[in-house]
Amino acid sequence: MKSSSACAALVLLSMPAIVYGAGTSAPRKAAPAIVPYLCQDGGVANVVYENGGDYRHARALISYDARTLEMSAAPALYGVRYRTAVAGEPALAWSLRGEEARLTESPDADGYTRPERELARCVRLRRLDMTGAQENGAAHGDSH
Repeated sequence: MKSSSACAALVLLSMPAIVYGAGTSAPRKAAPAIVPYLCQDGGVANVVYENGGDYRHARALISYDARTLEMSAAPALYGVRYRTAVAGEPALAWSLRGEEARLTESPDADGYTRPERELARCVRLRRLDMTGAQENGAAHGDSH
């Protein structure tokens, strides 16, 4: 009899922990990182890449020149390419090759069939860790 009462007491004591655990939500996936690019005009393009592992759903949100562009993955001869498709506006493309990116007016879905007008040429900004910055004599906040 004593063992069944001890068992019942243990179950009653553990109930708050079980109930508490059931009410917590599953951990959320972290939001995609903002990737900064320094452009030739001195401006910065901040890009968020979403669903990069799935070409059909891959998107890029590009904040540049006081506007945000929503782009979807598009075919590319080299590198990676994203393109807008807004009716009544010229189509734009964000093309990547390594650390370099270009924003262009893209008249065709296949940008290599007709010339494109370049709007910006940018390079990805990388932050130095503080140890490397101090060794190189760079000030806090400097980037390459």
